[in-house]
Amino acid sequence: MEIWDLYDADRILTGETAVRGNPLPDGRYHIVVEALFLNSRGETLLQRRAKDKDIMPDIWSVTGGSATAGEDSAAACIRENEEEMGFTPDMSRGRLFMTERQDRPGRGFFRDIWLFRQDMPIEKMTWQPGEVQDGMWILPEKIKENEKLWRDLTQLYFWEKLYPYLCLESFRIRIPKGIYRHYKGNRYEVQGLALHSETLEPMVIYKALYGMGETWTRPAKMWNEEVTLPEGNKTLRFRREDI
Repeated sequence: MEIWDLYDADRILTGETAVRGNPLPDGRYHIVVEALFLNSRGETLLQRRAKDKDIMPDIWSVTGGSATAGEDSAAACIRENEEEMGFTPDMSRGRLFMTERQDRPGRGFFRDIWLFRQDMPIEKMTWQPGEVQDGMWILPEKIKENEKLWRDLTQLYFWEKLYPYLCLESFRIRIPKGIYRHYKGNRYEVQGLALHSETLEPMVIYKALYGMGETWTRPAKMWNEEVTLPEGNKTLRFRREDI
């Protein structure tokens, strides 16, 4: 039997508890956590739920679950990931990425989404039987290119809202601030990354280190692309110089 602490609409503990599966009183909420990871290559960690799960079986998802009585959000995040994926999130490299309150009759909750920058090889993970059957590291933008992955993950109602920000954080790992040389020879300073206000596409903000010193923006997905030179050789569009 799983017992939850209950909170009011301002996320203040009420001293009440509820048993999982029972409707919550009006104006009462429990805490749900999700754990997202980005490794040093900018890849995010996905898990494939077990085939015999009662809810959303055999789909690609992320680690998550409810905080039990006596746990705060961080403790629940650690426990859920240890149980499901078999390793401990490094809280020194994690932060609360997004939080929201969901008002649902009898099922209200606060959802906390944590983001960790942490490397962990798949072969060192231990998946919980009956919960997880597989896992993978994948670049966030590749998820949308895969019809099944995108369809699976959008069953998590928060995914589409979260996705542009996850892509942005991934590109920040792969395109750090610094000096880069374009394959045609000019040098630029990457000043940061941002989301396009209309499309939510991650963009690189960079300044020319020649001429009038103009500031430019370019889709992040183009930055690390390979281009073909006239003689047929391939090279990176931009190469970092100040490593």
